[in-house]
Amino acid sequence: MKPEKDKKKMSKKTKILIIISIILALLVGSVVFGYFYVRSKIYSNSDISDITTEDSFEEVPGITNILLIGTDARDLNERARSDSIIIATIDNNTKKLKLSSIMRDTFVDIPGYGEQKINAALALGGPELLMKTIKENFDFTLDKYVMVNFWGFEDIIDGIGGIEVDVKDYEIPEINKFIGEVRDVKSPPLTTPGLQHLDGQQALAYARIRKVGNGSYERTERQRRVLDIVAEKMMDVSVVKYPGLLYDLLPSVKTNIEPLTLLNYAYTVSKFGELKFEQLQIPATELSQGGLYRNKGWVLLTDKEQNGKILNDFIYNDKPYSSEDIDKEHFNSVMANYNALNDEYKQQHGEPTHIEENDDELDKIEQEKPSNKPTDSDKEPEAPKLVEVPKNLVGKDLGEVKNILVNLGLNYNVSKSSFITTEDKNLDGKVGYVSNSGSSIKVGSTIEIKLYKYEKPVEPPATTPGPELGEPEPPVGPDGSGDGSET
Repeated sequence: MKPEKDKKKMSKKTKILIIISIILALLVGSVVFGYFYVRSKIYSNSDISDITTEDSFEEVPGITNILLIGTDARDLNERARSDSIIIATIDNNTKKLKLSSIMRDTFVDIPGYGEQKINAALALGGPELLMKTIKENFDFTLDKYVMVNFWGFEDIIDGIGGIEVDVKDYEIPEINKFIGEVRDVKSPPLTTPGLQHLDGQQALAYARIRKVGNGSYERTERQRRVLDIVAEKMMDVSVVKYPGLLYDLLPSVKTNIEPLTLLNYAYTVSKFGELKFEQLQIPATELSQGGLYRNKGWVLLTDKEQNGKILNDFIYNDKPYSSEDIDKEHFNSVMANYNALNDEYKQQHGEPTHIEENDDELDKIEQEKPSNKPTDSDKEPEAPKLVEVPKNLVGKDLGEVKNILVNLGLNYNVSKSSFITTEDKNLDGKVGYVSNSGSSIKVGSTIEIKLYKYEKPVEPPATTPGPELGEPEPPVGPDGSGDGSET
């Protein structure tokens, strides 16, 4: 039998573990915590200090990343956009917890669907497509996710007795607008700014604000702030409330993480000491531009390459973001390309407008997604080469934009003087000008190019030494000689 002193010490360690598990239930939302509910007899039939945590769980080495997805879907299996996207990082090397938010309006290339807001990826292909989208656009790999709907969020906040939040005056109308939007029963509206006690529905409304203050940027700050406050509040919650909190949360959770694996995550975090979160927002304010873009509504255009580097440095190199590290020239080049494409759209279709993010809009995206089976007249070359434009080619802009799959096997820096050509017969007589000039083409990436038509200069056959690079062979007549030009 252990001495009483050891029992008290073990009881404290165990409580910290369970508290962290509940916090992760909010942050990560895994059904693993049903494990604690099954063992609820411990709370009623024996002293909690009898649990030996060191013998039951293992620390997780290195860095673990989990994608946290918040959605307003009543059923987690129904199609819905993601309302919040956060990468939770458990860094056992530095004993740190990190939260990296990706803003829902970030304009990205969703594999199989083209360029859309990142929040559409969840509706179009579930958590798997969202993780793939993050990989393709920010070069950041994820394989673990947890999805929680807003009902679970409300229940946890109510279960811990609400939270204290400093509410600004301009946030009050937005909070009152969102109150009761997800559930029919409405909490009391707020009337005055300052430090407020918020119940679950009010806290959810606070976390969803995005059209006041600094817009979507401030919105992600609110979400991370709420998670931080909940983490602190959980330390004061009585252990006897844990099973009830877990029971309320489980119907609102979907994950691909094994229960005991996530339990080990919780145990790992329990060794960190004080719970504090380092935070990051993607895209960085200095590396994004918000506005109405083509037929996509209001989006955040961003330098994805630099934002991806910031995200990887923050998580894997423990390097905080600094605006002094950004390449402004590169960002300006990327934005100039977006602006040029937007200007072309305006000339053809008029000013861009807002769009409603509803099922009809998702249906339209699915109907218009690029085909995986190109026609004979419009095939995508698989391995184009970077070459200089032959001097004897006369370019004529056709104003046509095509997506061409680039699989170079190497990375190339592309500038306005760089062109792509190919031996593909369907592109014979065309030279592609890279429209996202100044950026880097990565292996297997899809880029937009403009197709140009050229005219072969008229030259005496006797003085023609041979075709230059990219120049078509002279046509041959029926008798094997002479000018066999088509008429």
